[in-house]
Amino acid sequence: MASVDASKVLRYVHPDKYGVHRCATFGNFRERLKDLAAFIGFTPVEEDA
Repeated sequence: MASVDASKVLRYVHPDKYGVHRCATFGNFRERLKDLAAFIGFTPVEEDA
């Protein structure tokens, strides 16, 4: 079971500008995914932070 503060997530949703693309992960992969994103030139947005 997972939980999230939806109000924090919704502040980043602008489907009229660029669509909605999300990725959810399970486990302790956050830092690895952030490192991978930096390596390939992406900027991750942590919606629950």
